Amino acid sequence: MTEETLLERAQALRDELEKASNIDAEKSYLVGSLLSEIVVHATSDEEGEKEPAEKYSDSLRNQVAHFEADHPKIAGMIESLATMLSNLGI
Repeated sequence: MTEETLLERAQALRDELEKASNIDAEKSYLVGSLLSEIVVHATSDEEGEKEPAEKYSDSLRNQVAHFEADHPKIAGMIESLATMLSNLGI
């Protein structure tokens, strides 16, 4: 898995969040902000960059339950991205 694949999946999830109806604005904002942090982290060249207190993969997995019932496709995309990040140690 490459940085490019990670960025493509993050963008696909962001696009899906924008298209979805009846998503709580706060939930959408939280996931969108988290995606922005992930993109910044993934594209940063700095070796000594401070790691987040909670891994991004764990943070994303915490959001899955909020989307499972009403938006299973988004929940699946979040889980897939979280797995990818976990595999990368992020």
